[in-house]
Amino acid sequence: MKAVRKTLFGVLRHIIFWPVALTLLVSATMFAMVSFHSLRAQQENNLTLVARTTAYATEAAIMFDDRQTANEILGEIVAREHLCEITIHSADDSIFAHAQSACDGPVDRAAEIISNLGFFDDTTRVDINRNGQHMGIVEARGDGSVFASFLRRGLAVFVSCLILAILAARVPARWMEQRFSAELAALAGMARAARLEGNFTRRLPEFEIAEFNGLGQDFNALFGEIQARNAELMLRQSQLEIVNNTLSRMAMRDPLTGLANRTCFSEQLDKAIEKARESSSKIGVLYIDNDHFKDINDNYGHAAGDALLVNIGHRLRGAVRESDLVARLGGDEFVILLAPVGGEDDLQHVANKVLAAMARKLRLIEQVDVELGVSIGMALFPAQADDSVALLRAADHAMYRAKRLGRGRACMYDPTVDAALEET
Repeated sequence: MKAVRKTLFGVLRHIIFWPVALTLLVSATMFAMVSFHSLRAQQENNLTLVARTTAYATEAAIMFDDRQTANEILGEIVAREHLCEITIHSADDSIFAHAQSACDGPVDRAAEIISNLGFFDDTTRVDINRNGQHMGIVEARGDGSVFASFLRRGLAVFVSCLILAILAARVPARWMEQRFSAELAALAGMARAARLEGNFTRRLPEFEIAEFNGLGQDFNALFGEIQARNAELMLRQSQLEIVNNTLSRMAMRDPLTGLANRTCFSEQLDKAIEKARESSSKIGVLYIDNDHFKDINDNYGHAAGDALLVNIGHRLRGAVRESDLVARLGGDEFVILLAPVGGEDDLQHVANKVLAAMARKLRLIEQVDVELGVSIGMALFPAQADDSVALLRAADHAMYRAKRLGRGRACMYDPTVDAALEET
């Protein structure tokens, strides 16, 4: 079973509540003990004083052996001083006079407990002497009512003070709990948001408690550093993505013409064939080769040849749809991927547009115009090839047939004719 952990607020309540309550309890107990001791001494002194007063008041009655008068005096004293009983013993220890209250013992249970526990001496004896002659003894016994009354009132006051002490101790405990709770809740909320949501934008306000305020400012500084580092990492990641995208584009592009290169064309051709298989559609490839590229390189230099290739790429791009792919395979060889197409007529239509675009001469240098004659080979998937390698090879064979037939034209792949030419 998982252990139940104590909360900080519960510990704080105990730290504040119990010392305050214990202090008040000890203080109240000490006060009660001092008061009780003082009252006991006062009661014993009062009982002794009553006994001496009785001895003085009954001295004459004892001397004249007037028992009736002595009894009357004792009765008045018992009633006035709230005594349980008072007795005068003569010199021979016989009872000369006696009086007692109607209770005949402690007036209530509290007084009886006090008397039995011996909290104070409830009997006092005082000698009666006259001119050095011993005439008798006055014995007075209290009923404990004073102490019983004090005990009841003291207990009532003690319990009331204890309740007030508990309530008073809870007030600062609650106040401290609420004060700590708000600031700790802010700290915990900030840490939770960072852990669960990755949110490092929150900041803590200033706290009243110095320690919490210092901790909050440390949190703010830490989150500020993390946020700055995250921003720096995001910037670096963005820069790396840009570089990667640039490198990816460079890896897939011909650096001279800006068209797709052989790698890019191969990937796109494989995807187009896969999609055509799934949709039972057709795609076409046009294999294009320049008819006079070697002569231009030899007569005008490589810079002129590069300018020629760039211009050819630009014209090819303008002769096809936006969705079609134009690529440079290498040297003066270009290829066009048409996806989808309806059939051979669509390929022938695009080839005618390419031938028309190449019909315009290109001025390489001042007063020097060259012709951009091209030979085109066409192949259709899946009628003439069942994969990308076979499709590109078929278009290449058709292009060579176009060159043998006089260049500047387009030929559709014919397995019978092109196979025979390949053998020769």
